[in-house]
Amino acid sequence: MHPTALLSAACAGLLAASLLALTLLASPGALAQATQQVTPTQQAPDRVAPAPIGPTPVEISAETRRAQEAAAAGRAVEALDALDEAAAIVAEKMPLTIRRATFVAEEPQGYGVFNPRDSTSFAVRQPLLVYAELAGQGWRQSGDIFRTDLVLDFELRRADGQSLVAQQAFNTIATASRRRNREFFLYVTYSFTGIEPGEYVVRTTVRDRVGNKQSSFDLAFSIRQ
Repeated sequence: MHPTALLSAACAGLLAASLLALTLLASPGALAQATQQVTPTQQAPDRVAPAPIGPTPVEISAETRRAQEAAAAGRAVEALDALDEAAAIVAEKMPLTIRRATFVAEEPQGYGVFNPRDSTSFAVRQPLLVYAELAGQGWRQSGDIFRTDLVLDFELRRADGQSLVAQQAFNTIATASRRRNREFFLYVTYSFTGIEPGEYVVRTTVRDRVGNKQSSFDLAFSIRQ
């Protein structure tokens, strides 16, 4: 039986907020033909290595100096604002980075508010709940509103690298905020049918259309009888 994928509940979280996206049934026929075979890079949950930071210390020196002066004068809020501005400069210029990715036992309640799953073994037809923390996404400013524009792709492979099913742009995520929020997480539910017991890897690719960046992460799992 050819595998199909039911993908639902893809969310982006800004602090405690979340955005529910559409449910989509992937047809395996054309998808498998459009997929290139990729040798998997298996990574354990919570072991996603961050990409290097882009800007040099010179680019944020003015803000850090302002933070030091404000803190020394007892102006704590101004010091925090300056540090926030420095962090925003770093985030905008760094590569799009997956800081953490793991299977979870239930839907996360916010950034960092999740229960990691204690096993990567799943029963047939059991949904795979994925939590991932994102850094470096771009913001498009419109007045005093900052907007993000993300696109998600996925690919399911056997552990030996054979591609089974994939789809580009299975979900899009757009958020709007009056702050350049950096506490940003993704929540995706994968429900695969038609796959036999064995070892697999699911790759999730996040494309940032504002910052013209992208990043992927792999999660290895097994299907048991």
